[in-house]
Amino acid sequence: MAIAKILMVSLVDPATHPGGAGAYTRGLVAALRSGEDRFDVELVGPRQAPPGSWHRVRQALSLAQSCVSKLPAKALFARRHELRIRVREAVSSRRFDAVLINGSDMLWVRDELPPHLPTVIVAHNLEHQLLAQQLAACRILSPLLGREVAKHQRFEMDGFRLARGVVFVSAREMAWARSRVPGLRAIHVPPLFSTCPSFRALRAAGPLRLGYLADFSWWPNRENWSWLIEEVLPRVRRPLEVHVFGRGSEWVVVREGVVRHGMVRDLATVWNHADIMVCPTHVGAGVNIKLAESLHNRMPVLATTQAVGGLACASGPGIVVLDDAEDWAAFLDSPGAEQLADQMPSEQLCEQFSVEQYSGALHRFVRDTMREAGSCVAYTGSPPPTAPSLLSAASVGSSNTPLS
Repeated sequence: MAIAKILMVSLVDPATHPGGAGAYTRGLVAALRSGEDRFDVELVGPRQAPPGSWHRVRQALSLAQSCVSKLPAKALFARRHELRIRVREAVSSRRFDAVLINGSDMLWVRDELPPHLPTVIVAHNLEHQLLAQQLAACRILSPLLGREVAKHQRFEMDGFRLARGVVFVSAREMAWARSRVPGLRAIHVPPLFSTCPSFRALRAAGPLRLGYLADFSWWPNRENWSWLIEEVLPRVRRPLEVHVFGRGSEWVVVREGVVRHGMVRDLATVWNHADIMVCPTHVGAGVNIKLAESLHNRMPVLATTQAVGGLACASGPGIVVLDDAEDWAAFLDSPGAEQLADQMPSEQLCEQFSVEQYSGALHRFVRDTMREAGSCVAYTGSPPPTAPSLLSAASVGSSNTPLS
């Protein structure tokens, strides 16, 4: 069978993005490229989108512009002029069988594509639900954000209806979307990792060590860290070491016993500094990618119900799920914490994140999408009509290169 060619238009460059979106995209591309029925995947997307003052200015401009645009603010923020040009150049100069729109913020890409080129959406999470959480935390902007929540929900649901298929990271969110979009073609693909699991070092003597790995440029992770620092740790009576890793972790608020490591090149550094990985998720959507990565690497985990939400398998040896700060503190003070630290997560928990588990089903889903669209024969697109430009905004470099 000829290798089908897929264009992936992505909000993040998985080769450089340090957060969950980059990790999920790397696993998804690895699954698409594996096996005899593999696909040729070409990426169009930004190399990086670093946070900073201009990042926040663009967010404010997008929110204001949404008042007079059919697009919601998050889509306007992602709709960069340079990226639009690169998408048009790709579909006009090369042959593709389908397009993967990586993230519902990128649904505007449909307007830049030939109408009969089938599209599959990768729904990392339901963005309107994240906006609703921001609305609850920021009452001063409630009239404006309230409109944005409703607008983005319509935007996402319309995108799902028009797509040939949707890949959901969360099984729970897939069920929610199916209940509102009858006949939706969807598949659940959890975070996947092609790397071999790390081998845990023997537990060191001394205080129990907790590890927290997150991208702190994303606001839910900062909120979840605050809950751990302010609500849980002050209640714990035993000596603890808390090691925190990830982009922005060098700036987080700390207390006694907390060690900030910042970005690390090798995740083995994380696993070697922790007896238990913690996922104190109370804010966020989709699936906790770092929880999945911890289990894949055979690390025991203490998590909340929200952190394990959306996984097909969310219980078993090697994971403890508690929600209240008092329960977290009581568990960390109990012998159960040492027992968890000595446990190896069950194979059922770990293997749900292997590329081999899902690559076959994912290949069939995408090929069925192309077959139903009548696009098994590659199509050479013509340049779509030029759309009117938006307000000028800074753009970052993009690439049209396959992932390494």
